[in-house]
Amino acid sequence: MRQLRYFEAVAEELHFGRAAERLHIQQPPLSRQIQKLEEDLGVQLFDRTNRKVELTDAGKYFLGEAKAILKSMLRARSTLQAMGDGTAGKLHVSFVYLVLSSAFPDIVGDFMKKYPQVEVVLHDESSHQQIEGVLEGSRHVGFVTRSTLDTKELSDIVVQRTSSCAAIPSNHPLAKKKMVTLKDLSEIPYICSRESYCKMRVKEVQRRFSEEGLELKLGMQYKRKHTGTVFVAAGLGWTFVNCDSEHIIPDGVALKHIEDDTSQLEVAMIWDPNRVTPLIQNFLDYYKDSIEEI
Repeated sequence: MRQLRYFEAVAEELHFGRAAERLHIQQPPLSRQIQKLEEDLGVQLFDRTNRKVELTDAGKYFLGEAKAILKSMLRARSTLQAMGDGTAGKLHVSFVYLVLSSAFPDIVGDFMKKYPQVEVVLHDESSHQQIEGVLEGSRHVGFVTRSTLDTKELSDIVVQRTSSCAAIPSNHPLAKKKMVTLKDLSEIPYICSRESYCKMRVKEVQRRFSEEGLELKLGMQYKRKHTGTVFVAAGLGWTFVNCDSEHIIPDGVALKHIEDDTSQLEVAMIWDPNRVTPLIQNFLDYYKDSIEEI
C-alpha cells in the first residue's frame, strides 16, 4: 500500500522532489520504493530524464488501477472502524458551512459526551464532495445543501430549514432599512466564492434579478471558503447567507431580509443505507431524536 501511495504521488506530480515533499519523506527512499515496485511488476512505470519525468503507457494504465486499490482500501478501513457494537470506533461526519448555524455543533458535541470512546472526525466539504464520499464509504454521514443536489441512492432526512438574507456592510445606508429589495441590492456588487455551488447560485441570482428587470452587479470572487462575510464587513459588496447566521458572522455585517423572497434553504443528513453499522445507526438515531426535541 505504501508503494501504491508513493507511485500515485509521483504520477500526479511528475517530479520526485515535489512528490517526496508531498509525502513528507526524503527523495532517495521514494526513488528506491518506485524502483522496487517496477521490479516487482516487471514493467517500467516512468520515463526519467534529467529534465522531466513522464508516465509510460504501462504507468498510465497502472495509475488507474492503483487509485482504485487505494480507494477500496480506504473504504474498507472506514467501514471497519465503524463496526462493533456502536459504542466505540471512528465516525467520519462531513458538513456544509450552513449547518453550523443550526443545532449541529451542540448535537455532535453531546453525542461525543455520550459515547466518549467514539472518535468523531469532522470534514468541512462541499455537498458534491460529501455525496461522493458517502457513496465511496470514506464518509459515514453527511450534511448537504439539499435543494441543489440529487442525493442519488443515498438515504436522507431534512434537518434544517432557513431563509436567505442579504449580508451587507453594517455601515452602508441599506443597513438602516428593515428590509431590502432586489433593486437595492442591484446597486452594490455581489460577491461569491469560486466553488461550483456558487456558480450555480450566481445563475439563480441573475435569473431572479432579470425577472425584475434588474442586472446583478458581479463583484469579487474569493478562493477560500466561508470568507464572504469577511469581505462584506470590509465594504466590498454583499452576499447571501442564511438568516440564522448572526452568531457566526463577523462584526461589521448586517443581515437583512429580502422583500418578497420566500425561498428556503434546506440541509439534509445523508447516509448509505447499505453501509449502516451499529455506530452509524447510533449517530443517526441520536441526531434524529435531538432535532425532534428542538
